Amino acid sequence: MVDIILINPPIKLSQWELKLGSKLPPLGLASLAGYVRDKGISVKILDASNLGLDIDSVLDFIKIESPAYVGITATTNMITFAAQLADEIKKQFPHIITIIGGPHISALPEETIERFPSFDIGVYGEGEKTLFEIINRGKIDNTIHGIVFRDNGIVIKNPPREYIENLDDLPFPAYDLLPNFPDFYRPTPNNYSCLPVAPVISSRGCPYSCTFCTQGVFGHRLRAFSIDYLISLIKYLQDKFKIKEICFYDDIFLLNKKKLYEFIEKIEKNKLDLVWSCEGRVDQFEEQMLIDMKKAGCWQISFGVESGSQKVLDYFNKKISVEQISKTIISVQKAKMRSRAYLIIGSPPETLQTLEETKKLILNAPFSDIHISFFTLMPGSAAYQSLIGTTHFEDYKKINQYLIYYIPPNLSHEILTDFMNDLYKSFYLHPKRLFRYLFMLFNRHKTIHLLMSGVGFIKLTFSREKTKVL
Repeated sequence: MVDIILINPPIKLSQWELKLGSKLPPLGLASLAGYVRDKGISVKILDASNLGLDIDSVLDFIKIESPAYVGITATTNMITFAAQLADEIKKQFPHIITIIGGPHISALPEETIERFPSFDIGVYGEGEKTLFEIINRGKIDNTIHGIVFRDNGIVIKNPPREYIENLDDLPFPAYDLLPNFPDFYRPTPNNYSCLPVAPVISSRGCPYSCTFCTQGVFGHRLRAFSIDYLISLIKYLQDKFKIKEICFYDDIFLLNKKKLYEFIEKIEKNKLDLVWSCEGRVDQFEEQMLIDMKKAGCWQISFGVESGSQKVLDYFNKKISVEQISKTIISVQKAKMRSRAYLIIGSPPETLQTLEETKKLILNAPFSDIHISFFTLMPGSAAYQSLIGTTHFEDYKKINQYLIYYIPPNLSHEILTDFMNDLYKSFYLHPKRLFRYLFMLFNRHKTIHLLMSGVGFIKLTFSREKTKVL
């Protein structure tokens, strides 16, 4: 018997995700679990999504563990699946208190509780302290900040909880509660160099305001773990799980150059045998900085490039230029590191000309890898707010970067899908990249994973069956 089970809910994956997707651990749940466990709350994590479990299997697990609370996390495209799970929990275990957290409830707190009655409590924003307070107090009222709930059928939203100022006060995420960590999890083959690999979040909040992004959970103000905390966390992951590689998944890992050099210095001082990758913006780099990162074990940087059109970049409020993108990617190549570009196609200002500008940039700049998503109106984003009046949102499962439901003027579903497939083929079938991927087959960590992803890529990009418009 445990106090609470934290669940990544069962979902039906799209064909894209099944063929080309990665298995990344739910770090949000691991952080929540680590915090409440440190406070004396008994907790387990059930990663039903990555384990491929159905609702019946989840219910069997709940029956065995007999928790007082079940906490479910959900992004927007997962919220309906989370609600279906909560429905069944309420039918079989009406005494269990169901709590919903994650990006969707943080963007639409009142609407979510009104729409899905099987959720007893919604936790919006940063959840560690709120979750502990719910369980520790054992009752819900208007004094618990950061929650939304019903009182005699009326939806009540309490004031937001203040963000945790000193992130070092948080215990390490409960990686040990994840199923067969780290062997069960891994990114896509082109996003790690060796195994075992672990994801790490080094900061919370983002000071930028990209049109497509929602920041309802951690807000706009940047807060970061200290370098000493990160070094201790890395040592823990190496000692307990034999981790050889770290993937930093926060968007602005490189914003503070002073802390970056402190990190590099302490890697050397502690003699850490470590390779790592990170994500960053193209306006954060200098050539010497990239060279120093390479020496410290960094082998790849992923960039939110989004588009090769300045018109689209300005709509996204990226505050970067196409020239900056090209210059930085050339510098990354000179430093003998790999670069990965995240692209978004199909936004409101997209035209045939802007698509061609994106294609020109991607095929001419020395990118190592690309990842293409369709423009997605995420609740809480500026784009969502401006277009909500013209778009139908009855089925949240359709709000997914792998599916098309918004088509900009003068374009079509066929144009967008053809462009995506053609750009993937033009990029990855280039002899230089084909040779590199063939060489990667000799990496014992990647061979099977790479072959499976390769088959999925071929079936997807050469299939005549197009992604359905929604």
